[in-house]
Amino acid sequence: MSLKTVPYVVAVVLIFTTFPYYSGFPACPFNQTDAVGVKLDVFPVKFFHRVGPNDCYEKCQVHGDCLSVNYHRINNYCELLNQKKSETNIFTPNPNFDYMELETIVDQSDKHCGGVTCDRFSTCVFTISNSICIVTECFAPYPALHNGHLSVRTFSPTTATYACNSGYTGVGPVNKITCPPGGTWSAMSYTCFPPVHGGWGGWNSWGNCPVTCGGGYHSRQRSCNNPSPKYGGNNCGGSSNETVACNTDNCATPSPSPD
Repeated sequence: MSLKTVPYVVAVVLIFTTFPYYSGFPACPFNQTDAVGVKLDVFPVKFFHRVGPNDCYEKCQVHGDCLSVNYHRINNYCELLNQKKSETNIFTPNPNFDYMELETIVDQSDKHCGGVTCDRFSTCVFTISNSICIVTECFAPYPALHNGHLSVRTFSPTTATYACNSGYTGVGPVNKITCPPGGTWSAMSYTCFPPVHGGWGGWNSWGNCPVTCGGGYHSRQRSCNNPSPKYGGNNCGGSSNETVACNTDNCATPSPSPD
């Protein structure tokens, strides 16, 4: 070996021994627990893009909360699932997906990393010398939004975006929250309100009659403010103005003036 090649060999050795890697897993041959052309209709705990089926399977093996995967063969992305097929978790036909599950793993307690079991927030990372659990997920559960739901989730970074249920109106500047690995969710300032339909307030006093006799009209008003309509509620029905005749008595005939 020439001296010129030594730096390159050292660099390769340093990279190989310094960075964690996934290893020690068999390839993921399809078996009786796998299915082609279907996906398990379970909300994923994590997504990975631009990965192959073996990588997808290995990522499930090391993730503390994964028991099975949906793999999209066309777009090469992986959905990690924290459940397996059962009577309540059923397949959805989809020709682009393959389903695989960890056959030897019954639940998360069966997943070992060295001498410990990674919790549901952690991933088992293998190095040359050992295996360790690394916290990779948010430590807190997803918050609940009254009259709302979690509409979008992302990973790396971990975010959650909320929306109101049908018929409700969202009020507040922050409906997207974040969570660092091992941390808790940032504060959400967002509330879903039901519609408030308008109600009439009391009538104002009648206005002055413009005439003292012979018939005129005066009116009064009311406002739709008891309560005012908001959050998509209906306006008040009927009229806000009422007009009636006033001073309808005939005016007295003036006496003729003397010649």
